Amino acid sequence: MIAIDTFAWVEYFLGTKKGKLVEEYLNEEDLITPSIVLIELSCKSAKENWNFQELLSFIRSKSNIVGIKEAVIEECGKIYLEQRKKKGKFGMNDAIIWTIAKNVNAKIITGDEHFKDFKEVIMI
Repeated sequence: MIAIDTFAWVEYFLGTKKGKLVEEYLNEEDLITPSIVLIELSCKSAKENWNFQELLSFIRSKSNIVGIKEAVIEECGKIYLEQRKKKGKFGMNDAIIWTIAKNVNAKIITGDEHFKDFKEVIMI
């Protein structure tokens, strides 16, 4: 299973070289998108004047949306603090994405440098 983070979806929708790497996974893997990613994409859509409903419809057709469950809430704070000590600039949203992926045994596809040292990550 693979979780697609915001970085990967943005690259895909922009049609970049990294986005083409994401496209390969869209056709081959069991995918999830953490719900926090949709919030970040909603913000990006508002900023860039993208049609968020079209993006959301496409994301739903290619992946399962996974919400923030109690197990994620409980574990997320620990992961957030641990990573902040190690990396300094590890955001709460990153912690949520990583914790959701971890709880469903998924790798994360991303280009976000905050994830580069995680073995569970596919860097694009």
